[in-house]
Amino acid sequence: MSLPLDEIEDGYKFQQIIAEYFRSLKSEKHDFHIADIHVEDNGVGGDDGCDILVEFHFEDVIGRHCHRWIIECKSQKKAVSLEDISTNNLETILKAKSANGYLLICKNDATAKLKRIFADLNSNGTSNYVIWNGSELWHRLIKRLTLIQAFFPDYYRVNFLNNNAKIDFDELVKRFEKKLKSNEKE
Repeated sequence: MSLPLDEIEDGYKFQQIIAEYFRSLKSEKHDFHIADIHVEDNGVGGDDGCDILVEFHFEDVIGRHCHRWIIECKSQKKAVSLEDISTNNLETILKAKSANGYLLICKNDATAKLKRIFADLNSNGTSNYVIWNGSELWHRLIKRLTLIQAFFPDYYRVNFLNNNAKIDFDELVKRFEKKLKSNEKE
């Protein structure tokens, strides 16, 4: 099944969609307990492995806490491999940005080797290393109608501007979640 993400040819647009997704968490309803979110979009090229820096602020009865994520966006059609990112430099990037985690978002997916390296990094350190493939990203985006309308107007027009738009949307999300669960079992 082809996702609307597959139509994105421009790496900058892909990065903008992701930055807007995190910004939307600030204003749209979600299931997280976040006091504030800051999103720093570093533009294209020369970003030293940090396309977007997201800072989540949480509040509890003791005080305010911060968790910073470096986000690297890869919009290439092929699976992202070790050669496409500098894994030797990840800890340095995290320290330079005072970040707690590194999120690699791939329009397609990451190679099995890169996923194993991230798993090893997670088991050996205090930082979090996470990969979202295109399906995982779309699963998050599809719940943000303002983003779908802004960045995927044709998809929005076809899937939401009909007589049963809300019913169709709910059914689409259910089918997508069911597909994700069946893929996880494989």
